[in-house]
Amino acid sequence: MTVTLNILEIGARGDGLAEEDGQRYFVPFTLPGEIVEATPRDRRGEGIVTDLVEVLAPSRHREPAPCKHFGTCGGCALQHWRRDIYAGWKNELIARALEQRGVAAPAFEPALAGLPNERRRADFVVRRQGRRVVAGFHERASQQVIGVDECFVVTPRLVALLPPLRSVLAGILPEGGSADAIANDTDAGLDVLVRPHKRFALSLDANQKLVAFAESADLARLSWGDRAIAEPLVTRRQPCLTFEGTALELPPGAFLQATRRAEQAMRDAVASWIGDARRVADLFAGMGTLTVGRPWRVTLYESDKPSMAAVEAAGRRLGSGKLTAVHRDLFRNPLMAPELDVFDAVVLDPPRAGAVAQTVELARSKVPRIVYGACDPGSFARDARTLQDGGYRLEKLLPIDQFLWSSHVELIALFTRAPLRSRKGKPGDAR
Repeated sequence: MTVTLNILEIGARGDGLAEEDGQRYFVPFTLPGEIVEATPRDRRGEGIVTDLVEVLAPSRHREPAPCKHFGTCGGCALQHWRRDIYAGWKNELIARALEQRGVAAPAFEPALAGLPNERRRADFVVRRQGRRVVAGFHERASQQVIGVDECFVVTPRLVALLPPLRSVLAGILPEGGSADAIANDTDAGLDVLVRPHKRFALSLDANQKLVAFAESADLARLSWGDRAIAEPLVTRRQPCLTFEGTALELPPGAFLQATRRAEQAMRDAVASWIGDARRVADLFAGMGTLTVGRPWRVTLYESDKPSMAAVEAAGRRLGSGKLTAVHRDLFRNPLMAPELDVFDAVVLDPPRAGAVAQTVELARSKVPRIVYGACDPGSFARDARTLQDGGYRLEKLLPIDQFLWSSHVELIALFTRAPLRSRKGKPGDAR
């Protein structure tokens, strides 16, 4: 049984939203203003998930999707939307979240738009099915794996990795076995961590096949196992990122900002917005990619041990005490206001859940400048309200689209207690 629906808007997950007879429907791959036919499938929250059958009256903002896997692959939801309208919708997600929390916001900085084929990190899924090995991404709303031979999101080097990856794992994975291949396109080349879903020991022959694969595919490094206990099988070049002469040697499976342009835009925003700060705290620091290589003294706080080991090694090479790494779980043990007050500025970039406990302490602190990198508008708006209630003002906000054609949007923002001073250019000039 199908239903005919009028699409009213696009929801936070990228599905079209419709209402009929008091019931809400979620319809994928649709656009506002379209009339569509859909088949109800199951319930999600306060609505019904459907499968799109046909677009009866298409939007003038609909465009052909560039990728032949669109609609099946779960990686992209919005390739069919005209880019300028899509970009405005992402800004609206942020504005709506702030409005719902009552956060006073400035006019946004011009958004950093995502570009095709620039994402430098991919989590591929590899599964053996008989003699056949499928490598790619999960299908939409499914644990099934779709084999991918093209992708308009990740870098060409990552796409080119898939055929040889399929070939080598065909002789290594057991029947029905699967693995994640976490691939980072680093300054030294591809860094790949193969993480089997069920652990098994590699035979000598399998080990040799993997080493030969790394050589033929010109990988910088190939590792095997879970990230916390990854075993490098071969390191041909040390994977690293370099910032103004400071090199960070990456652990296997390292978390990176999704694109180099976004990383640089965020670094530029931090440098401009915190102005003449001398002592900086970097909270939820990861490997410190937003703060290392700058003239200030920075103390980085992070719970991930491999990331902190990379920062500690960089600090030893740098010397002079300009880079200090502290292993600390800021969810369970946030910095207290007196600890924060010794810093001229704080930079924080928490995961999607935000930083509830840490934001409470920041609101109690006297830190003059806070730069907050966020990967979820909702949790950011909640934390921004806490800072606002503590006397901070949201001064600047730069939307960032690192995840092209998805419903995911990020941002970086400046909060101040005092007038902003900057060494270079105009305050807030992040470009």
